[in-house]
Formats: sequence, C-alpha cells, structure tokens
Amino acid sequence: MRIAAALLATGAFAAGALTAATSASADQNGSAVATLGNVLHGQTVNIPHEGQGAAGTVALKEDGQSLEVYCIDLYHGTRSGVKYQETGWDQSVLSDNPDRGKIQWILEHSYPVLSASDLAKEAGVGNLSQDEAAAATQIAIWHFSDKTDATSKDSTTTAVANWLEQNATNVSEPAPSLALSPASVAGQSGDKLGPITVTTNAKSVDLKFTAPSGVQLVDGNGQAVTSAGNNDKLYVKVPAGADAGTAQLSASTTTSLPVGRAFKALKGNSQTMILAGTAPVQVNAAATAQWAPKGPVPAANATEDCKQGGLDVTVTNGGDQPWTAQIGDKSVTVAPGASETVLVPVKEGDTYNVTVTGPNGFSKSFTGALKCQPTGGGGTPSATPSDTATASASASSSVSAAATPSPSATGGLAETGASSSTPIIAGVGAALVVIGGGVVLFLRKQRGSHAG
Repeated sequence: MRIAAALLATGAFAAGALTAATSASADQNGSAVATLGNVLHGQTVNIPHEGQGAAGTVALKEDGQSLEVYCIDLYHGTRSGVKYQETGWDQSVLSDNPDRGKIQWILEHSYPVLSASDLAKEAGVGNLSQDEAAAATQIAIWHFSDKTDATSKDSTTTAVANWLEQNATNVSEPAPSLALSPASVAGQSGDKLGPITVTTNAKSVDLKFTAPSGVQLVDGNGQAVTSAGNNDKLYVKVPAGADAGTAQLSASTTTSLPVGRAFKALKGNSQTMILAGTAPVQVNAAATAQWAPKGPVPAANATEDCKQGGLDVTVTNGGDQPWTAQIGDKSVTVAPGASETVLVPVKEGDTYNVTVTGPNGFSKSFTGALKCQPTGGGGTPSATPSDTATASASASSSVSAAATPSPSATGGLAETGASSSTPIIAGVGAALVVIGGGVVLFLRKQRGSHAG
C-alpha cells in the first residue's frame, strides 16, 4: 500500500490577540507573530494507529529569534496558512487533562531547557544527542497529552522518555507573557473606570494611552502612570461632566515567552502546540474604556468555556440606565452597574463569530475557534494538496515558509498523492503566519482512496 505524507503539526504563536473597539479574540488581548522554520531535532518513531512519524522540535522564528515547540495534540491535522495564538490551558486541549501539570514538568526538566548532555546526566544515560533528547521529550509529552506511547528503535531515546514519564509531577501553569484584563471597561463621567489588571512575566511594561484631553491613566492611588508591572491595577480617570468618549490603552514589552504556554489556531480545527524553547520577543496587549455623562454605557468581554462547550460573553453596564444587549440570537437586559454573562454554545472544533450590539451604535465581535479536546488515536490528519494550493493562491504578497525536515528527523519525504514538486507548506501572505509543531512529517497507511 502507498504511504502518504501529511503535515500534522503547524501553528503560529501570538501572545494574546489585539483587542479593538469592534472586534476581538476571546480570552486574548495581546499579539506577537512568528513564521515557520525548519525541523530542528528529532527522530522517526512508531506512532500507534498511524505508522511512522517524526518526533521532535521545530523552530518558530520571530524578529530573528528562533523558538521551539512540541506537539500536544497528536492526532489532529492542520493546513498551511493557519494563524495561531497563545492561550490558557483551560481554553485548550489541556482543559480536561489531569496530567497537564506533568507535561509542564517535562518541559522544565528536558530538552531544550536542559542541554542534551545535562538531560543525559539527569536521566542516568550515557551520551545523548539533541535528536535523541528532542524525540524522547516529545514521546514523553504524548504519553500525557494524547495517552499515546510512541516507540523508538533507539534504546537511549526510550530510556530517557521512560525516565521523564516516571518522574513527572504536577507543576502549575505558567502565566501569560502579557495580558490586560478585562479588555473593555465602562463607566460614567467623573468615575475612575477599571481596574484593568496587568499580567506579565516581564519586569515591567510600557504603557501608551490615547484619550481626549483631561482623561488620565492612573494607578490605584490616582497617580498618572506610563509603565506597570505584574498584577498592577490601572484605572481610567474621567473628569466629571466629560462628553461621551473612548480611550485606548496599549501595553508592550520585550520578554521571553513562558515555556509551557499553549498555542492554538484562531480558525479551524488545527493541531495545538506548546512552547518548549524561548527567547526575548516583543509582545503587546490592548484594552479600551468607554464613558458617558448619563444613560447606559456598555462594555463586552468574552472567554471560551471548555467545560460547557461555548463562549461566555459578559456584558457590563457602567451607566445609570439599563440597556439591552443582543448577543448573537439572544438578548439580555443589563441593569445600571451590573453585569450579565450569556453562554453561546459552540461545537468542538468550530469557528465562531459572535457579535454584541447595544445602544448608541455599540457593536463588538468576538472571533476564534473552540479547540478543547484532543482527537483520540486513529484521528485523520489533514494537509491536502488543495489546502496548500488554496493558501498559496490567496496570498497577494507571499513569503517563503519552508518546512525542510532534517535527515535525522525524517529520513526524507514520503511519497504523496501529489507531484513531488508540490510543497507541504506553500508561501503564505504576510497576514497569515505558519508555524511548525512537534510532529512535522506524519506517515500513515492510505485508508481507502483517501491520501491524506
């Protein structure tokens, strides 16, 4: 039977997603982008239900820096041109995984956080190459992320993977690189709107505040601020009697993205990755504030809810009169000074676009994809020639995004149903970023006439 090659792990990372007054991604309010690099280190291993594939690390390139990721969603497929963003564990395939803390321990005690030689000493083995270290780490991660035991013919790789699995203990989730929460606040003129809480692993972040004259960004003591640190609370101070208006807050810093942060596709049912190796990169976050001297003053925020299967949309009224929010096909009346949360059901893997409308032309949309559950063994990876062709053709301004596996990782490209000149990853537009994840080349037996 013919062997088909399918790209299983592709992604991009964004330390949150830019929040605008009219459109936002649920849960996230910062942004950073990266492009796909080459397979860095790994080995060909046997994967239950699927055959052979490459286990190891892949480079993420951002601002000249090279980061590394592993796969935590083995049996899901992906397509080129998919854009990814950083997300919390509770909004990812780790949401219902009791062993997710053990994956974090593995990342903190294995390659590339530890060098191959240091990992060899910890695991009590002799010489350990980077390829063996990366493959062993990926195998151990899959043991907990997908309940799958991939196997290597390399005895050293197997020994290290077993050591990681046996010694892993639960470790807490790392904090976001940068976030502002909530991303939208509202109140009356004369009020101090907020708080907006800064969460970051950086020592400090720079703040840029754009607002009408007289409106200030202040701390809890009412002092004007231009920078902030982790857990700092910010407020928008609006003069009494000020006309209705809006202020924009942006935060930025250079920081190393925390190892263990999950990254999932903004659209579509594509494979989820986790950050393994890091370097300083530029990250950004944004929030807005609305006010008026009287009447209703609406705000809306959203969070993906993996437990209930949908999007929790929270609408707030910072004014002195009630307002009725239209949330998709549902409506809810919000009393002055109150908040209401509505669950908008979303099917697993589906893309959503939920718009909230209200008085005085208020409108805000939340977009994304609900990706909470990993596919069990025997899932169908998908990276068809038509997918890559579509991504390439839609790019009005393309860049080269080569996915060139190292010989040690894959042993060369397998035969596909398409011409050998058809790349698995094509050039994509600058607005579409492509990222590699743990398993890059996935080999599986053809099922019926399906070549992917």
